[in-house]
Amino acid sequence: MNNFLNISPVLPANDIKAEIDFFERLGFENVYDSLNYSDKLDYAVLHRDGQNIHLQFQFESDMPDESNAQQIKIWVTDLDSLESEFKEKGFPIKRRNNTPWGTNELGFYSPAHNAIIFVQDLE
Repeated sequence: MNNFLNISPVLPANDIKAEIDFFERLGFENVYDSLNYSDKLDYAVLHRDGQNIHLQFQFESDMPDESNAQQIKIWVTDLDSLESEFKEKGFPIKRRNNTPWGTNELGFYSPAHNAIIFVQDLE
């Protein structure tokens, strides 16, 4: 029996608004943020294709410590269409094809230096 329903990563950020804007450019929708209950924007939930990414303020300085940044892998069924979509929006994409572990991958960094990697299984 499967008990897990969903895993939602929480990514750190020093500027939640910049991260929201970044993920909205990726096609995510801001479905909830802390402005719903507070005057401070320090948390947000973004949604696309049945998946959620959470953002949480975690840095006091203007420049986050990159060692605190995270990496997220998003498994997809059509990497080529996402590559076209993201190139049209001007994202600086890095792509790896035919990895030794059987995937094609593309990725880039968010404003908070979080690595966002889209992965398509070749099998």
